[in-house]
Amino acid sequence: MGIWRLLALLAGLGVGPGIWALSTQLGQILPYAECGASIRPSTFLGAAGVLMALASAWMSWRAAAGLRGQEALRFTGQLSALMGLLVAFALLLQTAATLVISACER
Repeated sequence: MGIWRLLALLAGLGVGPGIWALSTQLGQILPYAECGASIRPSTFLGAAGVLMALASAWMSWRAAAGLRGQEALRFTGQLSALMGLLVAFALLLQTAATLVISACER
């Protein structure tokens, strides 16, 4: 197995939580800049994070689907894809919160 396939296999485990950590940190910083502004960059960044987490889950799922006879690696890829979906759902909820609560209230 090549290094690129291994990275694709583990993308959901690495990319998704990394984006979630970045989103959490930006959620602490951006409300000060957004208060009183007409544009909400945290909403756009959150949506981009959801898309990137979904893309990493898809990469893991596709890499796991190509493995025949290597059940342990296939399970790891499927677990990685599910982790990416879980993180994407959490990011989606955080992004929805930026639409409901204004930056001055956060």
